[in-house]
Amino acid sequence: MSSLLISFVLIFAFMIFYYTRRAGLIADIALFLNMFFLIGVLASLGLALTLPGIAGIVLTIGMSVDANVLIYERIREELLAGKGVKMAIADGYKNALSAIIDGNLPH
Repeated sequence: MSSLLISFVLIFAFMIFYYTRRAGLIADIALFLNMFFLIGVLASLGLALTLPGIAGIVLTIGMSVDANVLIYERIREELLAGKGVKMAIADGYKNALSAIIDGNLPH
């Protein structure tokens, strides 16, 4: 349990400092909601949290942060290319999707 909490706190801090404060806060809220719903489903089903389960949750946190970083970098690239904010966000998500899928699905 302590490894789960330590990883969660360190990743929260990383995202606040890596992104601008507002984007980092939004990413942290999304990560918190992800964990809230995951733990909520486990609790509502009455499932026990085992060591492999904790490792899976830590892996889920890592995959979420990886997706956040990919999307953020793509949006930043689109903004540097001169696109407006709405278009940069739409294109950033669209361009990051293939990399996220490729990085998270087994080959």
